[in-house]
Amino acid sequence: MNRLSIYKLFPGLCLACFYMAASLTVFPKPLAYTGDASPASQIQFAPIVVNGRTLTGPNSAAQRRDGHILIPVMAIARALGDVVSIAPAARTVTVRRETGLTSDFDARLGRVTENGYSVLTISNTGEIIFSPNADEFLLPAEITAALFDVAVRYDGDKNAVLITRGRTGIAGSQSKDNRRFVDLYQVNYEYNLNRYSSAASQDLVLTAAGRLADGRFNFSSNSSSSSHHGISMRNGTFSFERPNGQRYVAGDLGTGANLQFLSTNVRGGSASIPFGGTVVTAFAGRSYSGLIIPFYDPLLQTEPVVTVRDRFSYDTNVFGFFATTNSATNLHRVNPLNFSAGAMRFNSANRSGNLASGSVNYDVSRLHLQADIGYGKFAGFRADNSRFAGFGAAVDLAGTFQVTSRLAVQARYAHIGQNFLSAQSGLHEPIDIKAAGVTWSPKSWLSTSVNASIIRRPHDLSKQDKFVTTAISVTPGGTAPRFYFSHTQSSNSQIHSAAFTLFNASKEFSRWRLFVNATRIKTLGPAAFNSQVGVNFRVNDGNQIEISQGVGSRRSFNGQLDWRTSGLLNHRLSFSAGAGYNYSQTAKFSGYERLTAALNLPRQSSLQLSYIQTNAGPTLMVSLRGTLFRKREAAAFLNAPASDINSFAKVSGRVYQDINLNGVFDSGVDQPLADVKVRVDGNRYVVSDANGMYQFDSVIAGDHKIYIDLLSVRADLTLLDGDARESALRAGRDSTVDFRLVRTGRISGRVWLDLNGNGKLDDGEKPLADVRVVTSSGRDTLTDADGYFVIGDLAPGEHVILIDEKTLPEKTISGFKPLAIQVFPGRETGDINLAVIMIPAEVKRFGVKPDI
Repeated sequence: MNRLSIYKLFPGLCLACFYMAASLTVFPKPLAYTGDASPASQIQFAPIVVNGRTLTGPNSAAQRRDGHILIPVMAIARALGDVVSIAPAARTVTVRRETGLTSDFDARLGRVTENGYSVLTISNTGEIIFSPNADEFLLPAEITAALFDVAVRYDGDKNAVLITRGRTGIAGSQSKDNRRFVDLYQVNYEYNLNRYSSAASQDLVLTAAGRLADGRFNFSSNSSSSSHHGISMRNGTFSFERPNGQRYVAGDLGTGANLQFLSTNVRGGSASIPFGGTVVTAFAGRSYSGLIIPFYDPLLQTEPVVTVRDRFSYDTNVFGFFATTNSATNLHRVNPLNFSAGAMRFNSANRSGNLASGSVNYDVSRLHLQADIGYGKFAGFRADNSRFAGFGAAVDLAGTFQVTSRLAVQARYAHIGQNFLSAQSGLHEPIDIKAAGVTWSPKSWLSTSVNASIIRRPHDLSKQDKFVTTAISVTPGGTAPRFYFSHTQSSNSQIHSAAFTLFNASKEFSRWRLFVNATRIKTLGPAAFNSQVGVNFRVNDGNQIEISQGVGSRRSFNGQLDWRTSGLLNHRLSFSAGAGYNYSQTAKFSGYERLTAALNLPRQSSLQLSYIQTNAGPTLMVSLRGTLFRKREAAAFLNAPASDINSFAKVSGRVYQDINLNGVFDSGVDQPLADVKVRVDGNRYVVSDANGMYQFDSVIAGDHKIYIDLLSVRADLTLLDGDARESALRAGRDSTVDFRLVRTGRISGRVWLDLNGNGKLDDGEKPLADVRVVTSSGRDTLTDADGYFVIGDLAPGEHVILIDEKTLPEKTISGFKPLAIQVFPGRETGDINLAVIMIPAEVKRFGVKPDI
């Protein structure tokens, strides 16, 4: 607690924490605080700085008189936003602070109360003059501090009275708008090389992000090459989003969003524009229709000839639009029911169509429903290469119902008409599906599921696939064994009955893990069985060894040994090495070796290498990924909503020790402070560098508190201008906030019972222990057994010191006026003698009765 006073740690508790709930009794001798001063009085005026702002105008300066600091009450109230009511007849002052708390000063009782509780007691306040002009009314610094819950300190170097409430300070200076029309924030890359014994391939992926005008853009590209083909760009995409919700995409993109029947991959562009609670998207481009394309020779009039084209031949024109309701635009209520609708036209040499589609999504806590429907007129070829033309429809219904927290059922029904076509064939075509499933977890460690489905290509009625899968998972906690079992039964036109069974089991020990894996595959012919038993041993935190042995049907065997290590080169390198063998009656014996390594490189880069040597030859795979360019604020910019990307500001400055106490940083004289934590609103911090510089790159514009963590500063340093800065940050601007620290000073002295009242510690007079000594800045301490006290960590300047009379022995009071003590940086002001005197006995005088 020597670094932060109780007042600084808990400003909301006001003076109850500021004075630790103790009542103080001061001013045993009559003092004149206002009105005309006697000729012997010397009045000095000092400007007042409230929360970093110097007060101006009439009756805005403090007075130093007879060793006391007197504060104009009304000027302070206006600066703090408080309301003051002064009643001269009742000799009371009431302050209603901006926080809602109320404090009162009653000069007749010599007491300050806060919400009815006494926090300060003052002796002999009868000489305080209540001026009829409220602006001229003055109160001592101690009473002002209690009434307004502020810290009051006199700065001798500046001849100013500094008043602070809570953590406040001076806002930093701001530069002009630093945003450019185009600003690049980040560029990443990923390079992959695959080299085999007779072939090689490689690809390069580049991604970039930044600002364009008032929006954010993203770019990605993928280029590849092989032994048979040169380098070619496979795809590239550029997207641009604005704060108003508009989004534009050019290059390779997907269409349809929630409308699955409008989903296709095109090379072109799209634009999304919000209108209230609806987002309208239009798209256009070219798509590739597929690998297999029937081709007619009009001269020979023969049957269609099946040709194979390059899979990246964009031969289909596509354009369309769709609209989707946007429930996120309603901040007060999320609509569980959302709609989408749109239309698309596509045309190529082998297929064309005009399609309209709609989608409904309903999502509540226990039920999720999705319905899609599509209808249109199409022309193309069926699976048997026969041409058709006509209308077609498609419907897809899916739902999940959470019966209980442990039981859920799912179902899906999709029917695709024979004449229904999509813009792309193959894997992009919709299929008929009838599926259902149940998931049940009777215990937290036990989970079961059953799923069944029938899948059929709409243009090939002769083929359909059926699947039924059951699974059981047992995962108890601790070191108990874990099990997983699944069985899939399937059939199709080629294989009427097929099955796949999987079983896994494992058991954890303190440093060992045993595992068993088994599979059974039944397709054509006899079933194939394979099992594997292994153990993983953790040598230490960075090394593991794994050994396994497998046995399969028809006398096949396999085994492997692996060693994995990590944490090398200061946790930058990890690798594994292993060897194994395979044996079967047909292929006989074959061995292999492998090596993998991963290395973390500078600039957020990493290198991964994998090498495998088999009888077929060596295989090398290399992957290098990292960052070519990255701004410090890139993460905040890229992760922020589009509506906030123009709301960022920067804050930077210097933390330094002001050696010459002139208030500015002087290179070669003042000392920069490194490794100091600077915080914004308590939830973010950066550390100052060797030059004392710090920087926050992305702070949302608005009012913020910027302050340093005093626990990261040397114990003999303190802030001279308050420990925080109230800064109103503006979007796109750089703010500069410096923190000036100075060496602290301390005061020391002694408290004793002055029996003869001469102000000197004479022989036979008793030092007083456990007496509380308080400064006007809120620091306090207790005297030791010999009456000595020391108060440290005081900012340079003048501090008023007094005694808490509640800690004095009975029938004693403070025998001195509050003292104004000058504190110097790095020095101790000592030999402060604080006398305590006995309360004089009250003497009553009676008149003499006259003789009759």
